[in-house]
Amino acid sequence: MKKTIKKSTAFKILILLLSVLFVASAITATVFGLKYRDETVTNSQISDELKNEQSLYDEQVSVNESLIEENSSYSAELEKQSQENQSRVDELNKQIDSLKKQLATKTETTTKKKSNSSSTTTTVVSGTTQGKTVYLTFDDGPSSYTSQILDTLDEYGVKATFFVTGTGNYTYLMKEIVDRGHAIGLHTYSHNYKTIYSSDSAYFKDLNKISDLVYEQTGVRTNIIRFPGGSSNTVSKKYSSGIMSRLTKSVEEQGYVYFDWNCTNGDADGATTTQKQLEFCKQYPKSASRVVVLMHDTKKATKDSIGKIIEYYKSCGFQFGTLSESVPPVHHGVNN
Repeated sequence: MKKTIKKSTAFKILILLLSVLFVASAITATVFGLKYRDETVTNSQISDELKNEQSLYDEQVSVNESLIEENSSYSAELEKQSQENQSRVDELNKQIDSLKKQLATKTETTTKKKSNSSSTTTTVVSGTTQGKTVYLTFDDGPSSYTSQILDTLDEYGVKATFFVTGTGNYTYLMKEIVDRGHAIGLHTYSHNYKTIYSSDSAYFKDLNKISDLVYEQTGVRTNIIRFPGGSSNTVSKKYSSGIMSRLTKSVEEQGYVYFDWNCTNGDADGATTTQKQLEFCKQYPKSASRVVVLMHDTKKATKDSIGKIIEYYKSCGFQFGTLSESVPPVHHGVNN
């Protein structure tokens, strides 16, 4: 009987313990379930918040990218406007420089006329006949022969006109030409037909360059010019049709006076001796009242012959003069 009671009691105790364990487990599961649910809810809330933050971030990034793109567009437009404005400024500066040059030329010419108009246009030598004037002109220099030609001119008391270029090694002689009382003119800086006759603007760019160089070397702004090849040249057709017709008008509009020639000593046409050069000079009538002789101070034969050429014109009763804007120009017929 005792064993049966003990077994029954033990069984009850076991059932009780199991019930307690079950209840404890249920409570624990419930607690953990509630905790897990809370954490899940919290994590879900955090996830939603993160999504909202990400959405806001993405939206802000999109706005920023839009602003950056818009600023870039504005910057490009401002840069374009800046370049256009700079181009306008550069063009206006060029026009101002051109006007200054014209004004300086006009002022200097007017001053010379007032101070000593007769000495700047003509040097009279003995045995002349009134109204007969020869203008000795030299193109393409200065060169290694220019100083010797200047010495010969001084020896005979004669003044001449030098149409200079800027590509040689003797540009310093421009000052000596002016200091010795001769006239100086512009023959373009490069004397390169392909360059200067490629366009109107190319010609004036080259002309302005030699004008600046002459001013730099001599302090003189001259407005007398001679076209390479003369105004009648046809080689310019190869580079720009009709350019000489345009340039002969344009240079005068800009205050320049251009001079061709009606006589030559032939130094560019194979006249390599004094006799041959004199024959060329004699082809133009002695009775002419105004002779403009084309020569080149880059030719040795001309350096050697200039004395005899001067003597020939003296014997014909000519006085010697220098070209200026007050001298009626000799012009060729324009062929392009």
